[in-house]
Amino acid sequence: MGEVVNLDQVGAASKRRRTKNLNTIDATITTLSIPEENISALEAEDVAKQVLLRRLSNAPRTRKELAKDLKDKNVTEEVASSALDRFEEIGLIDDAALAQNYVASHHERKGLGRNALRQQLRAKGVSDDVALAAVSQISEDQEFQAALVIACKKIRSLQRDEPSSQLRKIVGVLARKGYSSNLAFRVAKEVIAEMPDGLPVEI
Repeated sequence: MGEVVNLDQVGAASKRRRTKNLNTIDATITTLSIPEENISALEAEDVAKQVLLRRLSNAPRTRKELAKDLKDKNVTEEVASSALDRFEEIGLIDDAALAQNYVASHHERKGLGRNALRQQLRAKGVSDDVALAAVSQISEDQEFQAALVIACKKIRSLQRDEPSSQLRKIVGVLARKGYSSNLAFRVAKEVIAEMPDGLPVEI
């Protein structure tokens, strides 16, 4: 007769072999594990990435604004700079495009002049060169027409004022909107001169 094999013994031997193999794999993983300092670096990079993606999902932001967001989250300058560079490379951070869109929308919707737009862009961290290039898309005629609309709206509430008061108040409104003094005076005089009653301008 053939040899009788004890199934329990075979199963036990097989289990022991599997256990030995698993122990070998665990030992290999432990040997190849990522150093603790590298894990910390990877975690910091992931935090930076998540912060940038979350902030950019709400609205476009400048590199300077995002750098501040990362600093507020205690991301080191080295990790932040690397993450910001990467996001710029893939086009998720683009100060020039942001500035162009910002100027177009705020000039049209809020009637802001070029001076105000440049100041706001600089406050957002856009460089002077980029800000100047962005506001240059507004022509002198476009700026004049936008100022004219603001002045016409303002003078409706100044019908009872003296011409000198009208001039001062209209110029003040335009100045706060970021229009140059020369343009503001020119627009104010034109609007007052075109009043139905032909009120004279007194300076």
